[in-house]
Amino acid sequence: MALSLYRHEDTPAHRRHPVAKLLALTPLFIAPLAFNDPWWALATLVVSFALVLIAGALPNLKRIWGLGAILLAMSTLLWALMLPDREPVWRLGPLYASPLSVAYGVAMGLRLNAMLMLGVAYVSCTRPEEFTWSLRRVGVPATMTLALSLTFRLVPMLAGTAQTVTQAQMARGLDFRSGGPLARIGRYVPLMVPVLAYAMRSADDLTRALESRGAGAAASARTEYYEYRWTAADTVLLVLALAYGVAAIWLRASGYGEIVGRM
Repeated sequence: MALSLYRHEDTPAHRRHPVAKLLALTPLFIAPLAFNDPWWALATLVVSFALVLIAGALPNLKRIWGLGAILLAMSTLLWALMLPDREPVWRLGPLYASPLSVAYGVAMGLRLNAMLMLGVAYVSCTRPEEFTWSLRRVGVPATMTLALSLTFRLVPMLAGTAQTVTQAQMARGLDFRSGGPLARIGRYVPLMVPVLAYAMRSADDLTRALESRGAGAAASARTEYYEYRWTAADTVLLVLALAYGVAAIWLRASGYGEIVGRM
């Protein structure tokens, strides 16, 4: 099972300049945050899904569809019960909800899923090396760049370690499928010890590997192996992303896409 979300494909998103993709993320994330009306939030979700298709990230989206469903369900439930409302329609003891609070909760869930899709599209068409390179080009300090880029590798590595340990324990007769939910969760607790031990060993090996490759050397001594050429298509991408974000802010400031004002 492949644990990395990057997909080796030749799509328009893969061919874009790393800096253009990184700078486009901010206005793309602004649009879902601008609206709390479920219909407007759904519109931003559709745009995010279109970007997933352009980036060839649909297989990755299928892998994490459960997370999106949980975000939508939990957001709807929490906001429906906790959003202050003067005229609750449904009441059960101290808990109450209304159509307005439910609609607001759905909008928040759609907002989270829209941003989740944008993140999936980005990591599906961007190598860790491209992410690191783009961060350095926009002026992020080298130490921070290294820390951020390592998340691309360490999270899949830990997930792979957990999967390997689980399969090894199953081969030795440990049953993770029988019993109730609490019993199943209890069987996973002992797996934390070997997973954390392996993670600490890997962190030590990573530290030595970075030192041997000159991590912490003077910035003037660094050279780049990869070089990328900015094209007209990259400018178009950045202009469209900025227009999308600015339009979302203008629409919200004009009173569109809002069912609950500032609290």
